[in-house]
Amino acid sequence: MKYVLWFVVIMSVIQAKEFFLPKDIYPYLNKENPFYYQAIGEQYVAKGRERISEGTLDTQLNAAYDNKRYPVTTGTYEEVELFKSMGNGVELAMGYRRAQGTQEYNNIKTGNDGELISSIKVPLFSVLYDISQNKVAIQTAKLNTVQERHQSDFNVLGLYFNISKIYYQLLLQKQLVLTQKGLVDKAKKTEKFIDKQIKTGSLPEVMRIEIKQIVIQREQAYLYEKNNFAMVKNVLLQYLAIDTNRFYKKYKLPSLKENNKALPVLKYTIKRAIDNRPDLKVINFDVEKIALQKEYNKLAAYPKFDMKFSGTYDPIYEEGYKVSLNFNLPLERNKYHGMEEVLQKQNLLMQSKKLKAIRKLKTDIVNVYQKIKTKKEGILFLKKELSLARKLEDVEIKKIHEGVGNLMFLNQREIASLQVKQKLLKSYYDLETYFLEVDYLQGKL
Repeated sequence: MKYVLWFVVIMSVIQAKEFFLPKDIYPYLNKENPFYYQAIGEQYVAKGRERISEGTLDTQLNAAYDNKRYPVTTGTYEEVELFKSMGNGVELAMGYRRAQGTQEYNNIKTGNDGELISSIKVPLFSVLYDISQNKVAIQTAKLNTVQERHQSDFNVLGLYFNISKIYYQLLLQKQLVLTQKGLVDKAKKTEKFIDKQIKTGSLPEVMRIEIKQIVIQREQAYLYEKNNFAMVKNVLLQYLAIDTNRFYKKYKLPSLKENNKALPVLKYTIKRAIDNRPDLKVINFDVEKIALQKEYNKLAAYPKFDMKFSGTYDPIYEEGYKVSLNFNLPLERNKYHGMEEVLQKQNLLMQSKKLKAIRKLKTDIVNVYQKIKTKKEGILFLKKELSLARKLEDVEIKKIHEGVGNLMFLNQREIASLQVKQKLLKSYYDLETYFLEVDYLQGKL
């Protein structure tokens, strides 16, 4: 018998449910959860686009073949080339070509064995400033990837904040159900007392009808609160991607209580918020991208000056070379000045956007601190009000037991106590959401 008892105790411990707390939300925020993946998915898209941008530097193998047999002219052309574009705009090429007969689109002619050819194209000002369209595209794509990572962090922060609010709403609904059930139990207890008193002739028969009506009204309110609880629970489990049976098999819900946590010093909270908020970091990367575009726009202030050197080697005719220069200078330079103005205005807009976001953030933190202070003071008043309401309720119960009471007054007193209790519970819920908001504004998960 002793061993059986020990077995029962051990099994009860193993199967004991744990309280579901806000920290338990984290394990359900994973890539299998569609709400979570939707919050973070864009960063993977941005990573793919970054790889696409790096494709401009891919080594390319080009091949061409022409075999012409016209009535008067004939010719063949064969070419294989490896081409590589560099980040600073330099282009390298190396390959082999063989041209016989009359060429249709060029005047190239080689020996029977063909020739090796190599070339280098240097955009002088791009090399001088170490900037090119390729480099800008790649750096912008990299900035987009990191920016989307911070945006994903902000999205997850908002998702966790919303799920946590629903969690506390569920705890509130659980308490509202219990308070409404308590009101039903009080009415049934009074109904039993009245039944006894009617049987002894101490109370009139009409009171049986009155108390039954009160019981039915309270049962209806109880049913309404249970329905509200079920709907909030369904919303929470939807975000967690877990069904009801699995949830209740593992967890139980704690009671909603007053949060007595102390707030950190206001100025430190504001500093942490400015340092940590992912949405502010997103703006910073917009500023960096504008700075990159400004750097690239410097090239438009100078002529486009490309130099290309090509060298060939023929086994019979030995080596040869070709030098090409390409010069282009827009005399008015409207494109350069216009883009410079656009980028300057965009930078001012981004700086203004960040300053606006910081000021709003500071105001939101100050306001939520004020709401917490006011709510805590309001809770103290509600506790006093609830104590008084319960005393008045006890007086009416005593009157009923002494035969001088009235069911209408008792009903009013019990409902008044319920309403104050529910106001207190809703204040607990508000307080929890305000503390959540403090963490959210700081960028804390």
